[in-house]
Amino acid sequence: MPITRETIDAVLKDLIDQVPTMSVRSVTLTPSVPVEGQNVIARIDVSKSRHVLCEITPAGSLQSARVIES
Repeated sequence: MPITRETIDAVLKDLIDQVPTMSVRSVTLTPSVPVEGQNVIARIDVSKSRHVLCEITPAGSLQSARVIES
């Protein structure tokens, strides 16, 4: 069974709650409809020039997170 949106949202909320100064502008998921066994990449836009990339495993755990400056 593919990872659910509720699980993805819970993982992202846990991460965002750990960084109280992070203000989320938008969140984009790739793929937008998760496929069974596939990791999901979440792009959290926090400003015009900064975003956080998070990789979430099919089991619903955060595999990695990194800040990208553009």
